[in-house]
Amino acid sequence: MKHKIDSRQILKQRQNLSYHQRYELDILEISNMELQEAIQNELESNPCLEQDMSYETGHIQKEETNFELLLNYVVKEKTLSEELYDQIRWCNYSIHTDLAYFIADMLDSNGYLTYKNEELLKYFPQYDESDVEETIKVLQMMEPRGIAARSLSECLLIQLSSKEGYVVDIARHIVRDHLEEVASNHVSFLAKQMKTSLTTIQDAINLIKNLDPKPGARFSNTASYLKPDLYCYIENGEIHLELMNETYGLYLSDFPKMDRKEYRIWNRNALNLISAIKKRNQTLLKVGYAVCRFQQNYFIHSTGLKPCTMKQIADISKIHESTVSRCIAGKSLIFNDQVIPLKYFFPKGLALDSVLEIQDVIRTLIKQEDPCHPLSDESISVKLGELDYQVSRRTVAKYRENMKIASSARRKKK
Repeated sequence: MKHKIDSRQILKQRQNLSYHQRYELDILEISNMELQEAIQNELESNPCLEQDMSYETGHIQKEETNFELLLNYVVKEKTLSEELYDQIRWCNYSIHTDLAYFIADMLDSNGYLTYKNEELLKYFPQYDESDVEETIKVLQMMEPRGIAARSLSECLLIQLSSKEGYVVDIARHIVRDHLEEVASNHVSFLAKQMKTSLTTIQDAINLIKNLDPKPGARFSNTASYLKPDLYCYIENGEIHLELMNETYGLYLSDFPKMDRKEYRIWNRNALNLISAIKKRNQTLLKVGYAVCRFQQNYFIHSTGLKPCTMKQIADISKIHESTVSRCIAGKSLIFNDQVIPLKYFFPKGLALDSVLEIQDVIRTLIKQEDPCHPLSDESISVKLGELDYQVSRRTVAKYRENMKIASSARRKKK
């Protein structure tokens, strides 16, 4: 039988971001505080860039209010430490509370523990290394899963520890010994190494990629909000927004004395920064107005916030959802003498009917479970996801407790 070789060309569209586009996204994503640090660094190194705040056209130049007073009214988001304090306080396990609080404060912004056990013991000589290790292990059982890990592989293994199945076992093996191969996409090598199918390896890799390598990053760094980006006010029943800083007082200096080629490089860098800031401002105002329109009852009538997703704001502002995510990260606005993080306007919520519906589904799943192998809260969360209900393990636990249903350990029949 002869095989025909198909030599047709297949054209596919692929968007490759230019250097300037990537730079604009980087500038969009950072907070006002970080942007001002980046500007300062560029001013120190770039002879083509100058700053004079008398050129600033943002709201900050018109504002006479004492902004130090406004900082007393920051709408504060929960930090990782605060989240862990609550869990430590109500922990059912035996734990050295003082040591646990200290370790919670020592975690970095991604939720990792970068201190060795012996370094921690310098502060707590009354304990030994086994006490420290036991305390860390209890913290690692808390939410978000993966915190207090000492490495990326440990972080991922913690998240996999609550899952079961053959694919999960393969994923654990990969995380322990072959993360570099995953990064290089050596799927065939992994299949041969573990004597399993390509499909199983790919499923395991997909499972790993859905884990969170930075579980602490979702929590707030309140300091980043202390330099707000937008000023919001109501006039004649309408919402108005102004940028706090528009130009940051930046301008191009006169032709400095330097080699012409060198000048072109520095001049291009200065123009790129000024252009990226202008694009950042445009996107920030577009997303800010979309948020205000969506939550207009909050701003005009002082009602509660409506549940809001980034997709809804992306549809209103006609930009990509990922751009909205970048735009609100670390950004805040001033309204009624309060500094409010933009993320505050994206509450996740379910209508009462939806909550009751989910509780009914949980009740049904538990009724149908094997009494010798009852469903864990994590398993119920997964099953709800399969039914298109996106509910976290902690929320499942809260609903279960509200329905006076015991935990899986207590429901288990021997």
